[in-house]
Amino acid sequence: MGIKAEDLPRLFERYNRVEHSQTQYISGFGISLYLSAEIIKRHGGRIWAESELGNGSVFYFTLPQTVSGS
Repeated sequence: MGIKAEDLPRLFERYNRVEHSQTQYISGFGISLYLSAEIIKRHGGRIWAESELGNGSVFYFTLPQTVSGS
């Protein structure tokens, strides 16, 4: 369904829920994306989303490459 551009900067904040007529009956506490972002950040990674209202969203993340020292 997509996310409005003005909602994207707060997407990964704790307890944030995007308000939209299509999401009013979807339950949740607004912590899933926050927890995902915290795990990724603590591993030195980055998370972001690209979205267009009415066309959907794509979520991305990167993690640093590690080299095994064995």
